Amino acid sequence: MDNDDSSNNGDQMSSTTQSNTTINRMMATTEESSSPNGNYLRFRFNEDCGFHTCVYREHQTHFHCMRKDCGYSFCDKTRFVQHTARHERLDSLMGGDFQQFRSSVSCMQSECPFGSTVGGNLINNNCGGGVGGGNNMKTSHFHCLKCDYVCADTNKVVAHRRQHAKMDNISAAGFEKYSPSQDCQKEMCNYRLKQTHYHCLTCNYSVLGLSQMSSHKFKHQQQQQQLQSQD
Repeated sequence: MDNDDSSNNGDQMSSTTQSNTTINRMMATTEESSSPNGNYLRFRFNEDCGFHTCVYREHQTHFHCMRKDCGYSFCDKTRFVQHTARHERLDSLMGGDFQQFRSSVSCMQSECPFGSTVGGNLINNNCGGGVGGGNNMKTSHFHCLKCDYVCADTNKVVAHRRQHAKMDNISAAGFEKYSPSQDCQKEMCNYRLKQTHYHCLTCNYSVLGLSQMSSHKFKHQQQQQQLQSQD
């Protein structure tokens, strides 16, 4: 029993040491850099951080995330690891197709239903992870960089990215999508204004799914090869 307890205590001390080492390394980075790729800046209690609604400004030592889409502030050093992991998770989820705007950052889109009404000014978060700034605050949200889509749900971000990937595959196969409400204007089309379908951009052939596109595309490729061989 004594050996097991000693081993467990050693594992706990090792884990604590590793965590402290990680935090210390991140703190060293914060004091040297303000680049927008996930680094932080440290402001002493008597320093002006420049964030107008910061609850720690000029009276408490604190840190700011300096990513242009964030601006998060905190005074608890343990939040370095937590907040960096959050950015890594969201960056992976967005995959370069979306841009996130925290509730503390204006997306500068006047028609956005989620964005802050404060034009371009950072509205700062407090130490507990909450939001400050009064009635101008709205919510963290995401803008698609490929279209005008905007949402506040990470699950919708994933679903929308899949939709774009599907449309990219359709375009790569040489087809165009038409919903039941879209008139394909193909007089002989059996699916016109009835159900979602796809037309070949080369010959107007219609299909109902992605699986049919590959075989049709292959036929066009064979025809092209035959024409080239005849030349």
